[in-house]
Amino acid sequence: MPQDTTIYWDGHGQIPVVIDTLPLQQRQEVLEAIHRLKEEVSYSDPSGTYMFLLVFIVLFSAAAIYSNKKTKRLAKANPLSNADDAMPAPIQQTTALVYSGNNLDFSDELITEVLTRRFRFYKQLNEEDKLKFIRRLKKFMALKTFVIHDTGGFKEMPLLVCATAVQICFGLDKYLLPNFDTFNIYPQEFISTHPSLRVLIGNVTGNTINLSWKHFLDGFQYGEDGQNVGIHELAHALYYQTFVVEKNVDREFRDSFVDFNNYGNKVYDLEKLPGPGLYSEYAIRDFQEFWAESVEIFFERPVQMKTVYPELYAAMSGLLNQDPSTAWLGNII
Repeated sequence: MPQDTTIYWDGHGQIPVVIDTLPLQQRQEVLEAIHRLKEEVSYSDPSGTYMFLLVFIVLFSAAAIYSNKKTKRLAKANPLSNADDAMPAPIQQTTALVYSGNNLDFSDELITEVLTRRFRFYKQLNEEDKLKFIRRLKKFMALKTFVIHDTGGFKEMPLLVCATAVQICFGLDKYLLPNFDTFNIYPQEFISTHPSLRVLIGNVTGNTINLSWKHFLDGFQYGEDGQNVGIHELAHALYYQTFVVEKNVDREFRDSFVDFNNYGNKVYDLEKLPGPGLYSEYAIRDFQEFWAESVEIFFERPVQMKTVYPELYAAMSGLLNQDPSTAWLGNII
């Protein structure tokens, strides 16, 4: 996975300071794009890169994509506005707030309160598994660095991002994803410079996971639409840790992935056929995106996946050693 550069555009017409740190050729490319954005007035070529940036950055369109994924709803407001939720002083503050996870000494009471209030997966666990979840979350968080590209942050940011990773890997023995030591959290959409200029709400690159906080929250606010940028990007990270880095690998997950490939390829071909499907158009253009979106649907629409594609659901249930459909059925009954 090539190293990427992400830049947060603040929407006030200011050129981001971080551009000065880019290599000369890349800096020139970004600056030219920004100047083009300011001067562009024609809408004759909406498919072009610059028009794409113009629509999504300058005009603040309500549509946003990650890796050109299908349009998602924006969160109407950031609900995390309580001053009591503010992060402690960062260990570093330049153009962003930097926190080391091992310095975030959140109490079990605080973690429990946040998860109970914000994280449905946790609320569905029995008491023994809730304790396991918190232990894993604290261990995972202690190994990560959190870079918040804003003037302030909330305690929910590291807690909920790490909780998403713990959720996906909750049935696995290896869950720490040590290759990914940094989370970049942007207030909303950000610019990626590799392999071309794009507006994203989430991506995985090098040792870093990048997320738009607005869209991360949106994924949990609309918890039944099968679209969750946090789950999506952490699913990419799990795959990358297992099959590219090949260190700290959960062997049962690795060995069981062949079943996902077998049934996933069948579903992948079916979803390409005309007509309504369970997956987005973006997912069926790339099998890696199909994998990530499968994890989203598995957790957010498990009953529907189990009904429409029972063999794929069984393969994923065995792969992740979880069966979220039972919790959803319990809610329905």
